[in-house]
Amino acid sequence: MLAAERRARILSRAQQDGAVSITSLVSDLGVSHVTVRRDLDSLVAEQVLDKVRGGAVLRSESSAGPDITFAGTIGVVVPTSYYYRYVVEGVNDVLASGGEMRLAISEYDLEEEYRLIDELVAGGVSGLLWVPTVSERQAPPAFLEKLESLSVPVVFVERELPGGGLGMVSSVRTAHERGALSAVRHLTSLGHRRVLMVSRGSSQSSEFVRLGWRDALDRLGIAEGSGILGPAELGAGPRWERGGADVVMDAVERTGATALFCHGDENSLFGLLQNARARGISVPQQLSIIAYDDDVSAHADPPIAAVAPDRRRVGALAARMLIDLVSEPSAEPPLQLHVEPRLILRGSTAAPA
Repeated sequence: MLAAERRARILSRAQQDGAVSITSLVSDLGVSHVTVRRDLDSLVAEQVLDKVRGGAVLRSESSAGPDITFAGTIGVVVPTSYYYRYVVEGVNDVLASGGEMRLAISEYDLEEEYRLIDELVAGGVSGLLWVPTVSERQAPPAFLEKLESLSVPVVFVERELPGGGLGMVSSVRTAHERGALSAVRHLTSLGHRRVLMVSRGSSQSSEFVRLGWRDALDRLGIAEGSGILGPAELGAGPRWERGGADVVMDAVERTGATALFCHGDENSLFGLLQNARARGISVPQQLSIIAYDDDVSAHADPPIAAVAPDRRRVGALAARMLIDLVSEPSAEPPLQLHVEPRLILRGSTAAPA
């Protein structure tokens, strides 16, 4: 593969996901770490990527002014996912007139996150914004001990302390449960009573969306005949397995569902629409669809209604919260801030036929 082709593929991946990691690029491109680092250096020199610990991120064009001044350094540890590109832009907004951000990218690997955090703390960061790879229900072994051992303030982003109960760390996350409820409430207001959810994710955010979904079914009285298609039916890999759209549409036909609520994997929406069209199922006349997340939904045919988390605002609020903790350490209980998403209605929902 020529260098120009490699760099084009790296840039395409960064534009899709917001960030790239050296580890994943070595695997995907079949080249050495040295080659990948050289390609990243070239793209940084062209001012299309910014280099960070463990990889690179797409350069932000934002110049939105902040409302606070900060002279310290914030360490940010996020997974390699398009979702967190916008969170990082929100952090940048707050730091635009002062302060510094040191960004590190993980591959949803908690042990790697520990290593990155240790490097950031040793490098002198004033505090940490962290998206830990933990579930909602139970903390991994030694996780709480690691958290307690850190010598700088920490704010979780799009995560909460696992296990429930009173926390020991502040957090800022999207109110995913309320977003799911708003989507299901809209569908039931149109008359839908059999709704399928598509949710392959294994992150804590996915768990909160599914909690909101189950709560919505119970509140709105449509639990019977509605269900979730998850990793067991669709696979849990980073991409949909071949035939995934067939599995979903087979379930629609088998259950008589009149609506879909699709969380994550937004690109799969196009496959679902094409599959429905091939089966003679029209959207929205015979099948309504709402997506969770709103990166590509508006470009589908028809445009897809979506729950849209304000990821940039989440990043900005988390940065402000951390700066407050760095500037004025407090013995007050931690804060848990939830940012409501928006429900954007488009042409993909209608009353069931």
